[in-house]
Amino acid sequence: MSWLNKEIAERWRNEGKRYASEINEYVRNGMEHGWSENLESPEEDQRSSFAFEIVEMIRAANRAGETNILREEVPPASWPITSEFQDQLQPVKPLAFLKDGSLLVHAGGSGVRSTMYMANGEKLTVVPEVSFAGGSSDGVYVALVNEQGIRVVSDMTADSEGDEVTAYSWQDVQRKLKDTMPDLESLADEEHPESVIDEVIPFNEGRRLLLVSRYGIYLLGVGGEAELLHPALSELKEYEMENTIIDMPHGDVSPNGRWLAFGSQGSEHLLKDMRHGEVYAFEPISSYPHFARFSKDNGEVWYNACHLYNGGTFKVLLEKVEEGLSDGAAEEWPEMNEEMRVYAAAALKEGHILGDAYGYLKFIDGEGQEIWRYFLGSTIFGMTVSPDEKMLAVGTYGGMLHLLRLDSDEKSEYSIGTAPILETDRWMLWQNQEPLRW
Repeated sequence: MSWLNKEIAERWRNEGKRYASEINEYVRNGMEHGWSENLESPEEDQRSSFAFEIVEMIRAANRAGETNILREEVPPASWPITSEFQDQLQPVKPLAFLKDGSLLVHAGGSGVRSTMYMANGEKLTVVPEVSFAGGSSDGVYVALVNEQGIRVVSDMTADSEGDEVTAYSWQDVQRKLKDTMPDLESLADEEHPESVIDEVIPFNEGRRLLLVSRYGIYLLGVGGEAELLHPALSELKEYEMENTIIDMPHGDVSPNGRWLAFGSQGSEHLLKDMRHGEVYAFEPISSYPHFARFSKDNGEVWYNACHLYNGGTFKVLLEKVEEGLSDGAAEEWPEMNEEMRVYAAAALKEGHILGDAYGYLKFIDGEGQEIWRYFLGSTIFGMTVSPDEKMLAVGTYGGMLHLLRLDSDEKSEYSIGTAPILETDRWMLWQNQEPLRW
């Protein structure tokens, strides 16, 4: 272990324990007694002063193949080092757990050169000729995006490309869109459409796709269907708009494929019933619609809207929407959270794990009660959970991929939060750098 600087590693561990203990006590007091001015803040974390030495140890331990020992000697923490390496950071987004437990991961922002990885156990490999991907809620169907188009496959694993279900060429998709919107700038006019995709979600056994991008939100189907969902074509014509470009695009598909939830900064929260074709609109409880996620049982959709780094989340009961098809009754929707600007979420049987702009994960049950919280140290960018709810993968703007065991019932003395969960692995996926396991 010639890479190990024992003195620096010991200082890192001691300071990590001290800071985690004090910040956890601070948060406990604040949650129990209120966030008054008399609540004394902990002394700042001092570990950033030796961030460069820590990163050099991480690199050397990876070269030596001794990352398991590294994790013991230098327990991972993001916030002390990311502030010192801002020019190397990039967003990381876990996309889909596959049938064998492996994970597809995207590193890089929209519109720039990016990389797709496959995480499988202690291995991380590049997925060639794929620029983006997305999975169905059960992990059976995966959409693979590249310069030619989108392929939907079933039963993909780390060792198998899976069986192709359908394929869409960008040439056909763009031609169809241009025929529908000849006078509007849209995804049809983008030279590299594969580089501007934010979400691609296969559903209905892979025969349909929800495609979310800054050039609009689209529905694709195997019969050559290519429909603009948002912004609505009728509104674009009414207001004489010249393009379909939107800010903060987002979308989700219910596990049973019946409902689509979507929106953007300038819209309301939108819900489309694929059975009847109806589109419903709900006013946000904060400024700008930002995120949507369906519950695992198809019964609810949770909508988040943001204001700066904060926001509010409420849920819409789909059974009530169905009742409203005939009587048009209004509904006061239950509020789930009044603090978080949600960037990503994972639906569990008992509620949702929400990831926010401050780097926190919070597990909120169906009644809106916080069950636990867990701090990752950088704005959350993406999240996905394994179908059995045992593993949670989270990516951040700090260039980190976190793998967390939700069924561990353990809590590290270095972790910040109340969550009885345990991080088992971490990858640093920084710009123009070799991936580093930590």
